[in-house]
Amino acid sequence: MDEHRYPVPPEVSRAFTEISHRARFIQHMFQSVSDPAPGSNFANVDARYPFEKVSDRARHYVSSALEHLIMWADYAAPLKFHPEQTTTFTMRPAQTLARAALESGAQAVWLLDTTDPIECLRRHLSLIRWDLSEYRKSRLDAVGKARVRLLDEELVARVAPVFTEEQVRPPNGYLWVIQQACRPGDLDLDAASAERLWRAASGSAHGMYWTNLELTSIEVGEEYEPGHFRTVTTPDPQPMADVLEASSKVVTYAALKYVMYSGEDPAPRIARAREWLAERVPLKPGAAPDVRNRLASGVGSEEW
Repeated sequence: MDEHRYPVPPEVSRAFTEISHRARFIQHMFQSVSDPAPGSNFANVDARYPFEKVSDRARHYVSSALEHLIMWADYAAPLKFHPEQTTTFTMRPAQTLARAALESGAQAVWLLDTTDPIECLRRHLSLIRWDLSEYRKSRLDAVGKARVRLLDEELVARVAPVFTEEQVRPPNGYLWVIQQACRPGDLDLDAASAERLWRAASGSAHGMYWTNLELTSIEVGEEYEPGHFRTVTTPDPQPMADVLEASSKVVTYAALKYVMYSGEDPAPRIARAREWLAERVPLKPGAAPDVRNRLASGVGSEEW
């Protein structure tokens, strides 16, 4: 074994696997939903503002979040692998994918975590304006910037009979959206914990040095200059599992809200998605003969 590579603790390895397979069956459930049913929350809100449908944007946010978690799943717990395959987990890719999933999923949670169609529409318009603001900044030419600015002005004028410009102003960044998504409710993630995890993931993704102090173990070696030492830095797998689990909670909640807003009962779709996954997951050597049936019913994950 490489002297700087260490085995992942069994409980963290299990968490990596469970997060990976959860992302797969949630994606399967989510993708099984097509157009919103007549009379559904989405149908109601879409009818009020058909120019950019809430259902289309919500699907985009959830799809984006799931794509990041599925990439993690395909790396951390592939459905097919060589018997001698090993996987090396490094800090920044895991933190970056988790952060992206958290940011995308939180937009969907904030958008859909209300039963008031007017409030849902207000949040939808705020997210559109945020998107347009970022799009305008990306344009290098004045003509392109003016065109995007015009789209924003047209949106504000279009909804002026219902909302003031201040009411549909863009959110104050991803952290604000994450905090709003984690307000007391059904989502089992508090805003303070989410902020701590998001800041560490963002710092890690951007190569900030302080994350080495929080997310790794550092072994001090020889002093090669006065006051300067050789070091070996090893990523701590537990913070990786923590932020991935937080992202998984947000994305799962967002997908379930999407299904319900579409007018569907998520329970039978979850059951079918579990059956689909149970047929495909690789099992540990010597797994019990009935393990796939138990996996399909939601138990037996220790034998993946």
